[in-house]
Amino acid sequence: MRQLDRESGTLDGPRDGLGALVRFARLASGADFAVAFEAGSGGLAEPLAADPGPVPRAFALSRTRFTGLDYSDGPREVAALGLPSSILLALDRPVQLGLFIATPFEGAERSGVLLLWAANRAWRCDCPFRADMESGVVLLRAAFGQMLSDRRGGLQRQMTADRFHDLFETVPTGIVVLDGEGAAGMVNARAAELLDLAPGTVASTLLAERMRSLRARCRNRDALEALYLRRQMEVDYDVKATWIVDGAHIEVETHPILGSGRNGRIWLFHDVTVQERLAEELRLRAQTDALTGLPNRRHFFEQGLKAAAAAGPEAVLSALLLDIDHFKAINDGFGHPVGDEVLRELASRCRGLLRAHDLMARIGGEEFAILLPGTRPGEAMDIAERLRAAFSGVPVATQAGPVLMTISLGGAVLSAAGESFEGLLKRADVALYEAKHGGRDRVVFGA
Repeated sequence: MRQLDRESGTLDGPRDGLGALVRFARLASGADFAVAFEAGSGGLAEPLAADPGPVPRAFALSRTRFTGLDYSDGPREVAALGLPSSILLALDRPVQLGLFIATPFEGAERSGVLLLWAANRAWRCDCPFRADMESGVVLLRAAFGQMLSDRRGGLQRQMTADRFHDLFETVPTGIVVLDGEGAAGMVNARAAELLDLAPGTVASTLLAERMRSLRARCRNRDALEALYLRRQMEVDYDVKATWIVDGAHIEVETHPILGSGRNGRIWLFHDVTVQERLAEELRLRAQTDALTGLPNRRHFFEQGLKAAAAAGPEAVLSALLLDIDHFKAINDGFGHPVGDEVLRELASRCRGLLRAHDLMARIGGEEFAILLPGTRPGEAMDIAERLRAAFSGVPVATQAGPVLMTISLGGAVLSAAGESFEGLLKRADVALYEAKHGGRDRVVFGA
């Protein structure tokens, strides 16, 4: 990109055409200082050339008044101009008069050239201002405007190209841009690494092949293939999907350029693995009992409702409720830290005896619930007895020494008559009540 040479007072030095024109305007008008500037859409004016140099710093047009004045009678007194301090400092002498020549282009009326005359010019030509001085300079309006417009366009194009290049290569996102003809595409470094390509321009056929290959390696490739197949005949589709590949979660977006696929298409590949893992960790925390590592009450009921709804006409689903006998005595006699050790050991032993598809949860202080999908009454009774026997007469090693404990269990099997999950647990709870009041260290199944 071309750079501003503030010491010489121009862009790219004294050979710059705008700088030469500004110098000519100053000499022709007898002004002491001339500056050409570009007014941005945000209200900031950027001086581009000055004579004599250096070029002033940018200033806010909102704090000035000179762009809105009528100069048909010639230069205006400085008091009416509201000149920015950067321009006053550039002249380095008190200012008496000013004349602003705006560009003739619609939307650019606040850009142009400002001519200034010093209040004390004794050390220079002391001749009076020519009466028709401003008319000759104003004839340069079109030339000023065209130069400013050309420069603005050139700078904007270069700035856009530079910004695009910076964005294309430095954002933490893989980018693939396909042209409207479909012959080639541009691939930045991030996308190139993901697709095993060299960054830069790549033939569209090779790009398509590598993207299909990457999708084929995804853990969720079947769902992705179905998603993109549905959009195959569309030209202007937008799709966002997560590709799960090699343990990473890649969020992939594709959009038509400027709303039309005929202009081309852009693909964005953003690695969201960290966010997904964090979200999964938060989900697990919301579903997990912190002390035992088992699912909590909320998660147990969510899964139980789903299991009961999916049980079907045969309703093969059993539930157990488990309670530690005299747990309060353990806490009172040994302290709550030991009680916590007992709870953790109970969770560990039970998980070792249950099947992979069984669900055990802590639903209260010393209360636990177990869901046994696809389990009939006899098998559910056997599982409950194994759990009871794992603690009866088998002490738990704690920091306070061995602690003897027993458990009581109540069980129930889902009725085939459309019983709800809440009804199943209610019958298991009644059975648990009978087990505890029937002597404890027992298993009772509800009718």
